[in-house]
Amino acid sequence: MADATISQLNIRMPADLKERGNATLALVGSSPARIIRKLWEKISEGGEAYEAVTRVLDGGAGATVSSLGQEESLERASCLFEDLGATLGLDLASFEPDARPMTEILEEIEWEQLTERGLA
Repeated sequence: MADATISQLNIRMPADLKERGNATLALVGSSPARIIRKLWEKISEGGEAYEAVTRVLDGGAGATVSSLGQEESLERASCLFEDLGATLGLDLASFEPDARPMTEILEEIEWEQLTERGLA
């Protein structure tokens, strides 16, 4: 980070979307904060980096999840995640799913978020 000044980004989204996203990120050993930082780093580069991120995010816009079968939807999500990870420079090739119960994973994410905010 070039500047010691820290800024906070707040967004609103449906609670179930947040929980599902947190669970997916936990399975690959990441966190919302890490992904957003990486995404902002790439976007802030502008030019080709911005175009690469935009292409990945726009790549699956053709079909809605509800129009896809569950297996096809998961495959599409997996491809999007891999492409975005590669675009952001994250090594997802060696990831192994977390075998812990989902409740334990979500508790760990909540603890991490409290720690990041200085509340734990």
